[in-house]
Amino acid sequence: MKNIAKKKLAIFDIDGTIFRSSLLIQLIEGLVSAGIFPRQAQKEVARDYLAWLNRRGSYENYLKQVIDIHLKYLAGAWEKDVLKVTREVVAFQKDRVYRYTRRLIGILKKQNFFLLAISGSPVYIVEKFAGQLGFDAFYGTIYEVSAGRFTGKRLNADSFADKKTVIKNFIAEKKLDVDLKKSVAVGDTESDISMLSLVGQPIAFNPNRVLADHARKRGWKIVVERKDMIYSLEDFKIEKLLR
Repeated sequence: MKNIAKKKLAIFDIDGTIFRSSLLIQLIEGLVSAGIFPRQAQKEVARDYLAWLNRRGSYENYLKQVIDIHLKYLAGAWEKDVLKVTREVVAFQKDRVYRYTRRLIGILKKQNFFLLAISGSPVYIVEKFAGQLGFDAFYGTIYEVSAGRFTGKRLNADSFADKKTVIKNFIAEKKLDVDLKKSVAVGDTESDISMLSLVGQPIAFNPNRVLADHARKRGWKIVVERKDMIYSLEDFKIEKLLR
């Protein structure tokens, strides 16, 4: 009987890992410009951004505030209008990605890895962004729609508390035969730790302090991209782009 090789997963966080900003922040700006969200939404985002910039809070807390702002103003918006803005935002932002992860995605794609994107951003923008990069599957926050309008209710909000569980459930639902020891995962904050711990080839990319400390203790690969340079922090040598 012919042996069938197990699939190898390549799992990527998006915001701060592939995309050089936050999909949700850019989406809110687009919705304000289109008149779907009030100007107040942008002011609230700017206020929380300034608090983070002044180091009065973590980036994770800042993004949680952004999620709440999006949820507050989404209720009652027409789905078709939001999706139109989403397409425009992705078309404009799709190339604003990190060189390291963009190149890594291309290499893993050629090596027949199954590419999975996981983000806490709305699934309707995750789908568009991941599709531009050739991902095989994606996972994002699902917002309820009734009679063509968003209700303001999140349907899978609690699932992102543990990305490891999200991945395991995805594998089970799709009935994938996966070799996790040969799989790759890339993330940038502590919310990605459970995901990174699941695979044999974890990469902490531009990690925050919590993830960086954890990665060093576990011996995980740490990569930092700054301007047009890419550094590997395990040996403090400049790393050639995916040599």
